Amino acid sequence: MRYLDYAFFWILLLTAIVFILVIEITHPRGSILDIPFLWVIIAMVNFLRLRNSGSAIKGLRTSCIGANLIGAVLEIVRFRLAGMSIWHNWGPYPMIAGIAILGELLFSVAKGNDSTSAARL
Repeated sequence: MRYLDYAFFWILLLTAIVFILVIEITHPRGSILDIPFLWVIIAMVNFLRLRNSGSAIKGLRTSCIGANLIGAVLEIVRFRLAGMSIWHNWGPYPMIAGIAILGELLFSVAKGNDSTSAARL
C-alpha cells in the first residue's frame, strides 16, 4: 500500500507541474495558478509524511489530513460550482488531482503508515 501512497504523491505533483505549464503556454479560459500551487503544497506536505513516518515530528499526520481535506473540499466545491465546464476549459487535470488528493487523504487517515514499511525513496 505504501507504493500506492507514493504513486498518489507523484501523480499529484506531476499533475500540478503539467497544469502550471499548460496555464503558462496556452492560457485556458478561467484558469489561475493558485490551484496548481495548492496541489504542489499538498504534495510537499504528503512527501514529508511519507519520508518521516514514525519519526518524532508531532502534528505532521494531522497537518497532512488538514491539507488533504482542504484540497478535497476545494475540488468538490469547484466541480459543484463549475460542473462540466471545468472539463471543457481545463481538461483532465483537476479530475486527476482530485482523485490523487482523495487517495492521499485516505492514506493520511489510515493508521498503517509506519517506518518499518518498504519503499523508502
